[in-house]
Amino acid sequence: MSGQIPDQMLADAHPVGQHDHVDDQLTAGNAAGNVADVRTEMLARRKALPPDVVERHSATVVQRIRSLPEVRGLMGDGDQTMQGRALGAYVGVRGEIDPSALLEDPGLRVGLPVTTSGEPLRFVVPDGPLVEGPFGIRQPGVGTDVDPMSLSVVLVPLVAADRKGNRIGHGAGFYDRTFAPLATDRPAGPLLIGVCHDFQVVSEIEARPWDVPLDLLVTEVGLIRPEA
Repeated sequence: MSGQIPDQMLADAHPVGQHDHVDDQLTAGNAAGNVADVRTEMLARRKALPPDVVERHSATVVQRIRSLPEVRGLMGDGDQTMQGRALGAYVGVRGEIDPSALLEDPGLRVGLPVTTSGEPLRFVVPDGPLVEGPFGIRQPGVGTDVDPMSLSVVLVPLVAADRKGNRIGHGAGFYDRTFAPLATDRPAGPLLIGVCHDFQVVSEIEARPWDVPLDLLVTEVGLIRPEA
């Protein structure tokens, strides 16, 4: 999934911010207080995607991420000592968009999350093969720890998101705990980019006090910069 995407494939996508494939039956706003049902339905739809569709969507999303100015600025200077010039990614499972092809990009320093139940995430730049971690997700076995708040960009997995940057996660609270300071001091930390299939973008999600909103959404269709 690390190859270049034909220009025509990118050209066929909707313009930035013009996603119109929104399933109104699955809006968390319409299902206020029923986030669990939305999560269950979205997870089932995602898991049912054929592997070739997941691979194609992932390749397109990775190409869009590579094209972002915030990511291009992290590439190619050869400086491996600056923790702040790193990108946080993840390894996709069960139909998720998988951005792990970015690990193969020369000049891009990529940290992956290491999970411990009930604790904030650790991000580690791997130095060796990945190993199976909790939830069946591969993660670094050895590597260099990077302070999550010093990352320049973090790619955030999700179950559903809306155009205001509100997100429904998988329910364990890892990302909200890790980036909780951004809820009150947004300029202090990394750019948070939600990554998902277009059908996971819904019309409205009711924000909760502990939620940390996304700065940008990237799907196979295009980019969404959250509305105020």
